[in-house]
Amino acid sequence: MKRLRIYLTIAAFGFFVTNVSAQRMSDGQKQEMRERYDQYRTELNLTKEQEAQVEDINRKFFEGLALIRESSDRRLGKYKIYKSLQADRDRDMKVVLTSDQYKRYQEFQKEMREEFRENRKGRNR
Repeated sequence: MKRLRIYLTIAAFGFFVTNVSAQRMSDGQKQEMRERYDQYRTELNLTKEQEAQVEDINRKFFEGLALIRESSDRRLGKYKIYKSLQADRDRDMKVVLTSDQYKRYQEFQKEMREEFRENRKGRNR
């Protein structure tokens, strides 16, 4: 369940821009994703202009993730592509967000990574 929550959090950024993922989710999952996206948007205190830019950045990121999933590359190759996508997204976010917003964005990313690691530890036991 925690793993699902992490994936939903990640997907929340792309919720409003990617219909493919949303079509595979239950209504409860969609609702949870909307709530997480709203919480994230509220915490960052995005302007309307920033919202549109952040959605574009995340759309590009999630389209890249979809290509990785469909790719026949080996695990290391997929990881390298993922890291590149992540670096591009972080670079673009730094341009769009204020310094305080970017710091919160980084904290949020760190929290998600830690939660993901904890969930992986639990699964491997």
